[in-house]
Order: sequence, then C-alpha cells, then structure tokens
Amino acid sequence: MKQKNGIYYLLLIFAVCFWGVSFVFTKSLLGFFTPISLLFFRLLFASAILCLLCLIFFYQPLREVKAKDWLNLFGLSLFEPFLYFIFETYSLRITDATVVSVIIATIPIFTLFLSVLYFKERMSGVNIAGVFLSAIGILVMLFPDFVNAIFNVNGILLAFGAVFSSVGYSFFLNRVDNRYHPVFIVACQNTIGLFLFLPMFLLMHKTSVLSEQWHLLFQPQVLLQILPLAIFCSSLAFIFYVISIQKVGLGRACTFTNLIPIVTAVCSYFVIDEQFTLIKIIGTVIAVVGVGFVQYSSKRVDN
Repeated sequence: MKQKNGIYYLLLIFAVCFWGVSFVFTKSLLGFFTPISLLFFRLLFASAILCLLCLIFFYQPLREVKAKDWLNLFGLSLFEPFLYFIFETYSLRITDATVVSVIIATIPIFTLFLSVLYFKERMSGVNIAGVFLSAIGILVMLFPDFVNAIFNVNGILLAFGAVFSSVGYSFFLNRVDNRYHPVFIVACQNTIGLFLFLPMFLLMHKTSVLSEQWHLLFQPQVLLQILPLAIFCSSLAFIFYVISIQKVGLGRACTFTNLIPIVTAVCSYFVIDEQFTLIKIIGTVIAVVGVGFVQYSSKRVDN
C-alpha cells in the first residue's frame, strides 16, 4: 500500500461507514415512506445541498462540460442510483436478503474485470486474489443464513441486475474527465437520478398518498433522520468514493464496498442487539484481509 494514498483509503473507510450505518435511518424511515418516496426525498435534499455547494464553492460553468461527459454523467446516474435501486429493491421483495447480499458481494469481482481488461488498471496476482477473498469473507459471514435461504430465480436475476448496474456506474464514472470536481459529479448524479425517479414517484402513488408523504417530510423527527441520509450517504460517501477512484484506481476502491455488510453487522449488534457470532467474526477477518491484499502494491506493479 502506498503511504501517499493513505488519505484516500481513509476516505473510503468513511464512505463505507456512512453506507453501512444507513440502514439505521432507512429502517426507521420506511415506517413513514414507501421505498420510492424515501429515495426520491433523499435525492431531493442531497441534490439541493450539493447544487448550492457547487454554486458557492465549486462552480462549474455547464457550457464548459463536454458533450461526451454529459452522456457519461447521464449514464452513471441511470445505472446508480436509478437502475441499481430498482433491481435491488425488487429482488429483496421475492428473494431472501442473505442471498441478495452474497450476490451484491460479487460487485468488486465484476468491477475487477472491467478495470483490468477495459481500463488497463495494473493489478498483481495478490490484488486479484484479494478481491475474491473479500467476497468469500462475506459468504462465510452470511453462511448460516445462506444455506437456509429461499432461492428464487427471478430474484437472483434481479440481484445480478443490481450487480451489473453497479458495474455500469463504475464504467461511466471512470470515463468522466477528472478535471471535474467530485462535488460537481455527485451533484449531477443525484440531480439526474432525482428526475429519473420523478415519474415513478408520481405514477406509483395516489394523490392522497403524495400529499400525506409531503406533509410527513417536514416533521422534525423525520427531517432529523432523512437529512443524515442525504448528507452523509447520498452526498459525502459518494464524493469520497469518487475522489478515491480518481486517486487509487477503480479496482482497488471498489473492493472496499465489501466492508459495508461488516459495518452493518457491527451496527446491528449495538443498535438492535443482533448477535455477532464466531462465524461472522471469521468472515469479517477474511473480508478485511482480502481488502488488504487488494491494496498491496509491489514495485513491479507500481512501475
């Protein structure tokens, strides 16, 4: 691991922690909102905050954005949050969550192929082994639930739809010119995603439901939960992730996402008293070691 990249690995850890603890707020807010409404409002606040930051601190004249980069920005927004959320949400409705989690853990493996074969990112045998090891760690961690899970073919296909949506997001993100500030990139991602979800938000809810959900949105106890999701999970986490991809590479950065279930499991232990068993500890150690292997850099690979 290069010493000079330490700050970017720290940013990745922060991003993983933000995504990992998001379930605490999401689980509570789903008592007030439908999944589509929750994501729409989350993107609404995130877009407003980031667009304001862009206007004040990170101004980017829109006419100076290349046409190909607008296509890339639209592409990454289409794949995530839009398609990823749809595939993951509907897969969870018909398939056991453990099965979906294990499938989602394969995202770094498919992203590895993209980064090495298409973007020609240099990775050693140790790095590649680490990607697979991190996914195995998640499987070990979830194994007791996985063996007793209900397998639904359509649900599995939808879960893999989420996997390839994430890979598609990485593809377009890696094609966006690095001269754009990460805050601008994530602001575009959230704003375009917001407009992509708008038709679903309007068509999937009756007028009375829409009115009720808008009224709930501005209640203090709801705002205090949805704002952290918008600020930390939909904004800062993605900004940190984009910065890290630009500095340490797509393959290395993406593997950190396999630490998200670990953060969630730890939070579950403290927040809802869920057991953190020996098998979970073993799986955690395997996944963390795998992520460490991916970050290992030999002089031959660096040069």
